[in-house]
Amino acid sequence: MSDTCKEKTFPISSGGKKDEKVSCTMDFSDIGLIIVAGNTTSEDYAPAANDHAFAYAVDLEGNWRWGNFFYNVSFAVSTISGCSKDANGNAVMLGMGNSVPIIMELNPLTGLVLKFVTLDKIGSTATSLPWYATYGAIYHDVNDEDDGLAYYYAAFIMEDILQIVKVNTAD
Repeated sequence: MSDTCKEKTFPISSGGKKDEKVSCTMDFSDIGLIIVAGNTTSEDYAPAANDHAFAYAVDLEGNWRWGNFFYNVSFAVSTISGCSKDANGNAVMLGMGNSVPIIMELNPLTGLVLKFVTLDKIGSTATSLPWYATYGAIYHDVNDEDDGLAYYYAAFIMEDILQIVKVNTAD
């Protein structure tokens, strides 16, 4: 194999014994990484058999660099449905956690969460929580041309109605 041809490097495999769904793949070739994100129901890939979001990075040679599932005692992220690379060079992800849309911003070199935002409907309670679904629409404007502030833009479904939100990243 020549130095310029890597046809034997890929495909690579990652996953458990049940279902893994890859929702997005990001090219971070400027820092030598490919980031993959989605969700799993494999208890041998995440800590339990229910849905858990995951993200991992491999280098351009196919070597594992880091991998995360997103769960703690109080907040489980069940899916990552979309992602994008922002102008700061970070990975921005849209998904679902505790039945509401979430936005995460990750450091692509380490996988550490830099920002975490939940999008709850004002006035909702545990018994009157609306139904949500997220897909791939996420964008991080790091310098708005009108006010110079940073915003996340996300689109999701709430109660069968398309919602488009603009969230100041300082909030």
